[in-house]
Amino acid sequence: MTIVRLLVGLLLTLFMSCNTSTKDLPVLNFKVDATGNKSYYKINYEGFSNQLGQPFTTDNIENKICIANFFFTRCPSICPPMRTELISIAEEFSDDKNVMLISHTIDPKNDSISVLKTYAEATGIPDDKWQFIRASEEETLLQAETYMTNFKPNEDGSDFYHSSFVALVDEQQQIRGFYNVLIKEDVERLKRDLKHLLR
Repeated sequence: MTIVRLLVGLLLTLFMSCNTSTKDLPVLNFKVDATGNKSYYKINYEGFSNQLGQPFTTDNIENKICIANFFFTRCPSICPPMRTELISIAEEFSDDKNVMLISHTIDPKNDSISVLKTYAEATGIPDDKWQFIRASEEETLLQAETYMTNFKPNEDGSDFYHSSFVALVDEQQQIRGFYNVLIKEDVERLKRDLKHLLR
């Protein structure tokens, strides 16, 4: 009887692990041309600097699984709760050296290197785990486009219209999912998909 239970348990474990390993997250970074054909591209970086004033390039995300978002430090609306969720995720995956968070400021005029450094330090997350990066507004808009999002200043200049979604990018610089981190179910889905990529 014990052997039968052991075999059943082993078969169930094998089935579940096979089922998980065959789960396929979509590759979402593509453009569709006039004929309906998909043209895939990779997430690349050039012209960005991080909170330490160091260049941030594609080399920084090589062999990394990244969670990327767009924000600005003076944000009075969605950024604070987004930051809270991202801190929690960074802490949960603190032992996974392959996981990196990337936050792109959409307000380079006000978010200088020193401002980003202070903001980063306040999270309590190590610099190598969470990169806060900046570039010109033009470069940032182009990068937002590669992440299939956008932003624009509010009419009164107090805020920006921008998304509360983050993107999950795999080790081949491919976008594998989008998640609204202000929705609990999306956060849990992000964690599941991140664990899947880590496996």
